[in-house]
Amino acid sequence: MNTIAIILVIGLVVFTIVLSIFSRRFTRTTADFYLAGRKVGPFSNASAISGDYLSAASFLGVAGAVYASGLDGVWYAAGFAGGFMLVVLFIASPLRRFGEYTVADFAFGRFGSHRIRLITVLAVLLTSLFYMAPQMFGAGTTWQVLVGKGILGMDAYTSGVVVVGAIIAFYVAVGGMKGTTLNQIFQFWWLMFAMLMVVFFAFGNGFNYPNALADASEQPIVNTKQLTAAELTAVNPETGKTFYDDAATIMTPEEMAVVDEFIESGAEGKVPVALPSSNKLHELRDMLFTEPGHRYNAFDQFSMVLALVLGTAGLPHILNRYYTNPSGSAARRSTFWVLVFIGVFYIAAPIVGVAGIGIIRDFLADGGTLNAPTVHGLLVKPDQLMPTLGEILGGQWLMGVVSAGAFAAMFSTVGGLLIAAASAIGHDVYEKYVNPNASEAQRVVVGKISVLGFAAVAMLIGLAIPYFGLDQAYPALIAMMVTWAFSVGASAFVPMLLTGIWWKDTTERGATAGMLVGLIGSISIIFLNILQQLGTIGKDGLLGFVGSLTYPVLFTFPLGVLTIIIVSKLDGQLPKNVDRIWMRIHGTASERYEKQYGLDKVGSMFAKHE
Repeated sequence: MNTIAIILVIGLVVFTIVLSIFSRRFTRTTADFYLAGRKVGPFSNASAISGDYLSAASFLGVAGAVYASGLDGVWYAAGFAGGFMLVVLFIASPLRRFGEYTVADFAFGRFGSHRIRLITVLAVLLTSLFYMAPQMFGAGTTWQVLVGKGILGMDAYTSGVVVVGAIIAFYVAVGGMKGTTLNQIFQFWWLMFAMLMVVFFAFGNGFNYPNALADASEQPIVNTKQLTAAELTAVNPETGKTFYDDAATIMTPEEMAVVDEFIESGAEGKVPVALPSSNKLHELRDMLFTEPGHRYNAFDQFSMVLALVLGTAGLPHILNRYYTNPSGSAARRSTFWVLVFIGVFYIAAPIVGVAGIGIIRDFLADGGTLNAPTVHGLLVKPDQLMPTLGEILGGQWLMGVVSAGAFAAMFSTVGGLLIAAASAIGHDVYEKYVNPNASEAQRVVVGKISVLGFAAVAMLIGLAIPYFGLDQAYPALIAMMVTWAFSVGASAFVPMLLTGIWWKDTTERGATAGMLVGLIGSISIIFLNILQQLGTIGKDGLLGFVGSLTYPVLFTFPLGVLTIIIVSKLDGQLPKNVDRIWMRIHGTASERYEKQYGLDKVGSMFAKHE
């Protein structure tokens, strides 16, 4: 057990809770609870947005994906970093000028339909759940490395999921958006500091990036898995040989002796093994670190990056943050700083992934031991790379900083997701349909209850991940699952947002149809891919092809846009006040004032609010 690391994490938790309790005095109305009173400045909001955005997938998953898959892992950093360009160019400022509280409010205000509001609420909740799942998985895996054992009769993984989920639910319910914003600012700068510290310590220990990259590419990429005795004797569908025979082609005789002993003992559980990798782009070529093809086929190469770029504009917890800016221009300035912050972060993360290969291999070769399971000089779970590197490079202190950074990433993102889910349930459903005459106190209470209920569902999903074997079916699972959330957001929201903001002829029926096509299509393809990876369905025929698509965006996004255009053209029933709506989205402050009050001139005082 790493005592110093645990103390630092406990300190982070205590500070987070104290900050949330302090924020209670600023959380009296629904505008306070959901939007922090719309008084968050550009730099502060940029820090909070970055904390909201840089989740466990970024802090743990990107470096882990590069460590496990080389160039295919780098696509995560490129896609995550590039996603905000779409937001800043096409969405942030119009969305803030339109006002309101949530994405569902925009859908209702733009198209004037209760139906599209409720469909948007459903999409918000499903996207949030997809995004919550990897955060909970990250909590469990980080707890395994940091603490190594469970509490209250639970195993280590379960303890991490339950403890982290409960802490986040408490501080969000108490502090609302104000407390969440303050916490996200602090948490972002902590996780940024932790990432940069690992980079500095790696270079300080003699790491040379070009040499390490060349060394990593000398041999084909090796996959790692934990398998039961029965699974070892099963046939690997990619090679036609048993997993045991495949492992024997990679592992040394001494390493295979451990596997043999495990099989002969009849012990339950799983043993880590190293397996050959296949090249999904060029079947006859070795899978090298600096080439694409380890994780994705030709369709997924494009679809994955498209999912990340478009999905950023479809994440409800990120879009909600723009409503906390005081104006549209402040929203644009916030996004500028976000681009600076995440650009630096996503340059550092792949460096850490490359550094981990040689540093961990050499550490184990010198007789070092780790809490994280390893085989053949590699981590079995790449998502544990960051805390493991922290322990090797800087001992308990750096591991403590990194572990606290991992928890800060989870706290920050899950906090934003809980606020987004609570606003969908409390504001878009309860306040609009269940009890429109509710007092401010009642509305805030419902928001807090929504936070607690949604957190409980997220914890259950986190506990189900290893139960169904998803952690073994996918390498670098955290980054994979987050990209699924991006895929759902990109497919469900972005076609509606882009056409709703920039194409005046979009109708309610068109937008509704496009959202449903994107939402249902993306979730269906993701679940087919999961079933295929678990061996439930085969790879033959149309169903097999669809199931082989790791990310559906290459198909579902254009299909959603096309559906909106076709249905809108056939429908032709525009909202009666479409001109006023268009002015609200695209007009300057003085133009909107003139349109509303019929004045010819408006003082320049309104222009400064743009």
